[in-house]
Amino acid sequence: MVSDTIEFKSYAKINLFLHVLSKRNDDYHNIISLLSRIDLFDKITFKKSDKFKVIYNGLQSNEIINDNISQLIFLLQKKDLINKFDYQITVDKNIPVGAGLGGGSSNVATVISALKKLKIVKNNIDTVSIARELGSDIEFFLYNKSALVNEKGSVVKLIDIAKSYEILLVNPKYNLSTAEVFDLNSSYSSVHDINISNPIADIKTLMETTSNNLESSAFKLCPAIDEIKREMRAQKNLIADRMTGSGSTYFGIFEDKQASLIGQEYFKNNYPKWWTSSVRTI
Repeated sequence: MVSDTIEFKSYAKINLFLHVLSKRNDDYHNIISLLSRIDLFDKITFKKSDKFKVIYNGLQSNEIINDNISQLIFLLQKKDLINKFDYQITVDKNIPVGAGLGGGSSNVATVISALKKLKIVKNNIDTVSIARELGSDIEFFLYNKSALVNEKGSVVKLIDIAKSYEILLVNPKYNLSTAEVFDLNSSYSSVHDINISNPIADIKTLMETTSNNLESSAFKLCPAIDEIKREMRAQKNLIADRMTGSGSTYFGIFEDKQASLIGQEYFKNNYPKWWTSSVRTI
């Protein structure tokens, strides 16, 4: 017997690098970026219901303006891809909003995968096309691997990272607009083709030879990220550090879990208003 309530994990991501290549005619930007999932996740619950409804609880849930899950359901109904939908969807947020961690995109991808698993959508659904129609990072979250993406965020190649890395995330609790960060950006990369070994065995060299072009514009909109950067670089046993996505989260890669936890304790004690979490890549 199938339970009336089913739970799914919706994982966050970090951008190990993000190169902005050019501005497109449709006002989006061409990028090349390497994304990796981390073990921070929102919990999404499907519950049998007479009426479709989406409820957001938890971290910064009151700041969610665009209900991307409802947009997904309405799009699938419009395309006649849903057989029947009698569920209430509850999202318990642990991933900060507007933080460059892909929480909203992950939520949509997780719901798409859940709809397939529960056999609510028709078999002929093209999940990649649906993902691309709804947002840039959604396609990445349909896979359970790291990936190289280009153009607006289309998956070019699935990547294996040889080991899991300890990551410290710090976010100043600032909901940063992706559109505003890109609009303000004036930093472009001339490196269009990046020769990435697969699997990636040397994360330090990868980080040293890449960057995130959006850092400068994000720092202008939210100077606290620059402050996090300075403090992160003062931590011991740090392998590399970077802003993820269009911000506002900054992350450090550490040699071991203990070093990450010590860094987390430092930020909690000295910047108690900021959000911080010690996680690892998956």
